[in-house]
Amino acid sequence: MFKYIKFFISLIQSSKYKRKGKCKKCGNCCRNILLYVEDEPIKTKEQFEKVKEWDKHFRNFLISGKGEKGELLFTCREIDENNRCRMYFFRGLGCRIYPHPDTKFLTNGGKPLDGCGYYFETDKKFKSYLKLYGLH
Repeated sequence: MFKYIKFFISLIQSSKYKRKGKCKKCGNCCRNILLYVEDEPIKTKEQFEKVKEWDKHFRNFLISGKGEKGELLFTCREIDENNRCRMYFFRGLGCRIYPHPDTKFLTNGGKPLDGCGYYFETDKKFKSYLKLYGLH
């Protein structure tokens, strides 16, 4: 019984996906950005203004439109006309890890934007977990 509990805890805690591929420098990820506050997308200009007061990194973004569910879309101020970041070496953590293989995002149907050179693969096959815990 303990093996099964240990097995399921490891499934919950482990990274299930890995980012593969490389950037194609299309600029879509810098022009079609969803920003979140407490796991909810920003939906109003007023909410965005409050967030900018709280975290200066949000000041790097401009509202560029609305998504299908009413969420605001943003564009980074630092992307130039050649899809290059003017602050590349000083960019924030969110830019450095994009696209991040967040399990919640991926299991809810999230994926990199069209034209993106990145894709996700599962970290381990299910049989690997079984072997790891002597269940196979």
